Amino acid sequence: MSLQHILLGIIAEPKSGYDIKQEFDSSLKHFWFAELSQIYPALKKLVADDLARVEGVPSDKGPDKKLYSRTDAGTQALIDWLHTGPATSPVRHGFLGQVFFMGTQKDREAALKFFKELKAHYQARYAALQAVEAGWKAQCPTYPDGLGDDDFFMQMTLDAGLRFQRSYMDWCTNSIDRIKSRYHD
Repeated sequence: MSLQHILLGIIAEPKSGYDIKQEFDSSLKHFWFAELSQIYPALKKLVADDLARVEGVPSDKGPDKKLYSRTDAGTQALIDWLHTGPATSPVRHGFLGQVFFMGTQKDREAALKFFKELKAHYQARYAALQAVEAGWKAQCPTYPDGLGDDDFFMQMTLDAGLRFQRSYMDWCTNSIDRIKSRYHD
């Protein structure tokens, strides 16, 4: 999966760089992270490759606002990418590297604190995703299967996010229990 493909999905309708960043921060953050410093060069490349267009729109706050939207070629590139099969990639979880070497510190309390903090992190992410789900449920009485086509598939990523967060919370709970059991708490 590439940032350019994600951007092609986002710019079905004209959006500014700020709007795109907001989309990452609100809807995509549970599976994709991007900074403006990554977004703008990728947009520039999409425009250079004729997969997107940019339009200057007057702004009362300063220079023209640039709105990006995908071209027909960009839509086709997105569809082609969707047809390539699942875009899996190696996963890097820094916290698992820390756990892998945690025995080095020989500090039970530090290990417990680590897992409690990690669990709290995933609980907060889970709660945020539940809030998104609650909004959809309030808007659609036949949630999730009654959602429109775009939202139907977007909801599947929300479901994956909820399941991942739950599994990490369960793993943290299990790890805490195992540490306590091992050291006779």
